[in-house]
Amino acid sequence: MAQFNGTWEDREQDASMGPFLDAIGLGEYKDKYKDARSTVTYEVKGDNWKIKYVTSLYPDKPMEYDVTAGKEFDGKGPDGSDVKTVFTVVSDSELREDEKTNFEDGKNREFVIKRKINGDVMDVVVESVSAKASMTGKMYRKK
Repeated sequence: MAQFNGTWEDREQDASMGPFLDAIGLGEYKDKYKDARSTVTYEVKGDNWKIKYVTSLYPDKPMEYDVTAGKEFDGKGPDGSDVKTVFTVVSDSELREDEKTNFEDGKNREFVIKRKINGDVMDVVVESVSAKASMTGKMYRKK
């Protein structure tokens, strides 16, 4: 899992984001999220992960988590939403996150987030469990 160590940033939103937000009932948030950027920093030591997530939507509210792979943890989103997540190590270059959140509108949703690293690029797929919709994106290792 050492491949995840470091800071990753997205540089653009994928075209699949708008239709995904529509499918999960958050279409009214498209304008808010269309220019959002984020960085995530991983520090991996065995099954223990330190994760710091910062979004341009809430730059003064970074989220920091200490996570053990395979165990559910409770967290808060920068908007105050409740988040329950289980991180599963799929391979040395692949991570799966099963997430339950009430997001900004207070409605409960479940997502599966798959992250796979190929060199300095992380492919990200976010799937909605209930809406049967997905969006894709890329994050790039910050140098």
